[in-house]
Amino acid sequence: MSASIEAAVRERADSLVATLLESVRIPSVSLTGQGIAEQVAFLERKLGAWGFAVEVHATDCQPIVYAEIGPKDAKFTWLTYGHYDVYPADASAEGWKTSPFEPVVDGDRIWGRGTGDNKGQHLALLSAIALYRELHGELPIRIKVILEGDEETGSKPLPAFVGKNRARLRADLCCYSDGPMFPNDQPVLLMGVRGVLGLEFAATGAKRNLHSGNFGGVAPNPTLDLIHLLAEMVDREGRLTVPGAGYADVTVTPGEAAAVKALPLDREGVMESMGVAPTVADPALFHERLMLRPAFNVSGFASGYTGPGHKTIIFREALAKADMRLVGGQDPAKVLAAVRKFAADRGYAGIEIRELKATPASRTSLEDPFVPVVKEAVAKGFGREPLVVPSLGGTTPDFVFTKLLGLPSIVVPLAPYDENNHAPNESTKVSLYLAGIRSGMRLIEALGARQ
Repeated sequence: MSASIEAAVRERADSLVATLLESVRIPSVSLTGQGIAEQVAFLERKLGAWGFAVEVHATDCQPIVYAEIGPKDAKFTWLTYGHYDVYPADASAEGWKTSPFEPVVDGDRIWGRGTGDNKGQHLALLSAIALYRELHGELPIRIKVILEGDEETGSKPLPAFVGKNRARLRADLCCYSDGPMFPNDQPVLLMGVRGVLGLEFAATGAKRNLHSGNFGGVAPNPTLDLIHLLAEMVDREGRLTVPGAGYADVTVTPGEAAAVKALPLDREGVMESMGVAPTVADPALFHERLMLRPAFNVSGFASGYTGPGHKTIIFREALAKADMRLVGGQDPAKVLAAVRKFAADRGYAGIEIRELKATPASRTSLEDPFVPVVKEAVAKGFGREPLVVPSLGGTTPDFVFTKLLGLPSIVVPLAPYDENNHAPNESTKVSLYLAGIRSGMRLIEALGARQ
């Protein structure tokens, strides 16, 4: 079987990559709805041709594509997940060097929106399933697939879909691909994800803009108020200070502390990717902050005049958008309440705090019995031993699998560390995409052998 997997992927490499390019050409942007219908039709057609039983479930937002394949009486069931929607891309304003939705293969790189997040990742696993079935005529396990179209806008329909279909979604293991690998294409197994709380801070003052000479020092200044509130929420070291939502409210277990301490830090690789040194030099603290601690980011700020010259105006309003990364058992609703109380207690009555999206954190035990099974499959697929990591720094809707379905969930990223998801010049690597296909086939092989 080893030789046949290697040979099959190698012989079909061009057609396997072509499938990804076809998907990337469809601009399936959930925020606007652009290309969603075309992407759903593409998935229906591909999955159907590969032998899946496919359904499209309408939601209040974008459709959820659900598919099943393999013997119905199989003793083992693998549930996998992906999202077909992508983050918006503005080639003219963001500095793309290629057209975002015209994928370009340049050596080992594939440039284009969605190549890394998440089309290249879920298509690698789906291609692995299809290729395994092509080689053997049947699968040794039952496989269930959820592909949603709202991950980039908060996965709002997904919990209801999963909750409604709990019995149908019964499985033994959830394993899917998302997020970046470690630097230098180091494969990893992610045993959890941080949650996210998207916030909007709207500060208002006078009923109109005011002259800063006539009213400066006596009129409310929404811009300064908003700056002060945001600065008070985080100390100079980047640690959240909001009671009920900050560092003091999160516990790191001895096992988690030991796991992050054992992880290497490729500081040069991080610097090369970011173009600047990380703010934390200690490897253990770097990984602890990224995986096991909450974080606060101001992702947008709008107020005042920034054009040519100068306007001496106290602007009547200011707006900021922020995202908080949540960990452990942090409840997004309780964190939101804590932030609102923090602002009220400090007298920021003119600032309204609104929720934009909320996804809880999720975690699977580092000692789960499926860890060595998935680890070996990935090691064979990549030809390199993966690291077992407590958590992804980013967020996926992993909680629907661990908390709603009660499944162990292991995330295996297939995109490079510098994939630039959500940013200009997003990319993946051909070599990682094909390694992901090999890893998926190895996993089917290993899970089938457990029956």
